[in-house]
Amino acid sequence: MLEKFRKTDKEYILSDSSVNEYGFRLLTSGYQLEAFQKNPIGYYMHRREDGVVLKWEDLRMEDDKIWGSPVINLSNERGQQTCDEVENGFLNAASVGHIVVLEYSTDPAMMLPGQTGPTITKWYNKECSLVDIPGNCNALTQLYDAQENEIRLADFSNQLLIKDIIKQDIATAICEELNLGAADDATVLAAIKELGMKIAKAEQVEAENKLLLNDKTLLQQELQELKTRHAKYEISSLLDAAMEGRKITRELRDKLSADYADNSEGLRSLLHAMPAYISIVENLRNAEREKIQMQWSWDDFEEQDPSGKKLKELKANNPERYKEIFKDKFEAELKS
Repeated sequence: MLEKFRKTDKEYILSDSSVNEYGFRLLTSGYQLEAFQKNPIGYYMHRREDGVVLKWEDLRMEDDKIWGSPVINLSNERGQQTCDEVENGFLNAASVGHIVVLEYSTDPAMMLPGQTGPTITKWYNKECSLVDIPGNCNALTQLYDAQENEIRLADFSNQLLIKDIIKQDIATAICEELNLGAADDATVLAAIKELGMKIAKAEQVEAENKLLLNDKTLLQQELQELKTRHAKYEISSLLDAAMEGRKITRELRDKLSADYADNSEGLRSLLHAMPAYISIVENLRNAEREKIQMQWSWDDFEEQDPSGKKLKELKANNPERYKEIFKDKFEAELKS
C-alpha cells in the first residue's frame, strides 16, 4: 500500500521576534498558536494554487521561537519531491503566510535596529510554507486584519511618517506654550519634566480630595444609620413603656410604630397625654377603697399608710374631709 503522507524528523523555526527583510517583526509572545493549530496547513513557496503540500505537527513556542515539524502530503504532485528535498537538506526554511494582524504598535520604543515597519504584537498565520530562502516571497508581506482586509506595509510607513510630523508639531507647540522660543531638546525635555511633575502633583491632590470626599460621604452614611437605629430604639422603648403602663394594646402598638416611625417626639407627646387603661373591675375596686377610706379617721390613715401619702392625697383631693378628721384628731387631744 502506497504511503499517503510522511512525517519528517526535521524541526523548523516557523517564526521569531527578529526583524524580517520587509522591515517589520512578529512578536512570538503575541502569537495565537491555537488559531493556527485548528488547520495547520502549508504550501511549497506559498503557492496555494498548487494545493496543500504539508501540515504541521508538534507546534510549540520556545526560546522566543515558534517550532514545528512538517508532515508531507505524498498525494500532492509536489509531495515526494518536497519530502526528498527536506530529507536531503535542500529545503531548510519555513515561512509563515497569510498573516492576520490582531494588534500592532508603531511605538519607536518597541522597534529594533533596522526596523522600519510596525511591531505586530498579536497575530496568527493561516498557512506556513516550506521555502528555499525564508522571507523571499511576496506572500510574507501580505498582512490582513481580522476581517480579511489586506493591510499594506505602505500604510504603516505613512503612519510612522505622520507620527514624526506630529511629534515635530507638538515640540513646536510646547516651545510656544512654555515661552521657550527655539529651545534645544534638553531645555524642552526639562520643561516637559517640570510640567509633568506639576501635573502629577495636581493629580495627587485631586486623588486626595476624592478620598476625603469619599470619607466624608461614608461618615455621613454611618451617622445617618446611627440616627435611624437610635430613632427605632427610642420608638420601641416608648411603646414598650406605654404597654407596661397599660396605655396601649399590642394592636395599637404596631399601628403607632408604623405611623410614628420617623417622629419619635410626636409619639412621646401622644403617649404622655394618654391615660392608663383601667378596667371596670379596677374602677369598682378603686371606688370601694375610696368609700372605705372616706370612713377612716386620722389614726386609720397613719396605721394603714405610715408614709403619709394617702393623707396628702386626701388633702389635695378632698380638703373638707381632711379638715374634718384633722379637727377630730387634734381638738380632742387639746381638750384632754
